[in-house]
Amino acid sequence: MSCLTKLSESGITMKRTVVFTAVPDEEIGGAGMADFLASDFYKGVEGRGGIGLALDEGLASEDDTYSVFYGERLPWWIQVTSKGATGHGSRFIEPTAMEQIIDVSRKALDFRKQQKDILHGLDCHAGCDHAVAAKRRREKKTMGDVTSLNITAIHAGVDNGDGTYAYNVIPPEAKATFDIRISPHVDPEDIRAMINGWCQECSKGDGEVGGLEWDFIGHGNDFKTHYTTETDVEVNPYYRAFLEGVKLSGIECRPEVFPAATDSRFLRKLGIRALGFSPMRNSEILLHEYNENIKVDVFLEGVEVYIKLIPHLANCEV
Repeated sequence: MSCLTKLSESGITMKRTVVFTAVPDEEIGGAGMADFLASDFYKGVEGRGGIGLALDEGLASEDDTYSVFYGERLPWWIQVTSKGATGHGSRFIEPTAMEQIIDVSRKALDFRKQQKDILHGLDCHAGCDHAVAAKRRREKKTMGDVTSLNITAIHAGVDNGDGTYAYNVIPPEAKATFDIRISPHVDPEDIRAMINGWCQECSKGDGEVGGLEWDFIGHGNDFKTHYTTETDVEVNPYYRAFLEGVKLSGIECRPEVFPAATDSRFLRKLGIRALGFSPMRNSEILLHEYNENIKVDVFLEGVEVYIKLIPHLANCEV
């Protein structure tokens, strides 16, 4: 809040209205921003000419430049449900829900490894010549360049009703949840087709007993396409103004794809230019770490950057 306090006390005049929002639930799907954009207040802002540029959260940068995020990976939180035959654990019951959920989980983990290898430059096949291999090592990937997948829960078992599970009964249903973050370099429909393919390949049922299906869970995580902010300064004058505003502090910016999800996706979906920006450089990325912290001099530098940047954006001619 020190930035807002210093701006309000500075006496700087601004041609445009600057709206500061603090909304909840970003970490659990973004329902707060979604509700704000449906509110009468936001509709009033739209009625007065709309939003020229929105600034949202970014990440620390480990070098001497700032990272600015023009897009992000789409968060798809999905649940895969497996249904199978049930019966006594001493028999060879077919098909089982557990066998199918394990098979589809293996495919998910294979995809995870493939993307992890690409991130770390290990996607050269055995016949890849040295020149190509060297080029790929130089083309450093970031998390935003690949699609991540993690299995975050697996649930199955026949409940005894007292918090324990029957160890001798084959469960008729098993569920797994996947956290998928789709890179803007990948068409979400390709991911949908891939998951559909996994479910078809791993289904052991005959149409009546057994089978796999999946669906989205959570809020705001079923976007079917990517939404990004244009970084061509000839097309997006607000991006030019942003770069100019940061350069007032003598610091350069590097455009990147945000590796996780932010409220910006709701803004960009409405056609609002949104940039993720947290002026923290020469700092370790400690987002949600047990010892998340920021050095005092880094924080204070960031405050000064905003004090120059916000008036510049509010007064620029675009």
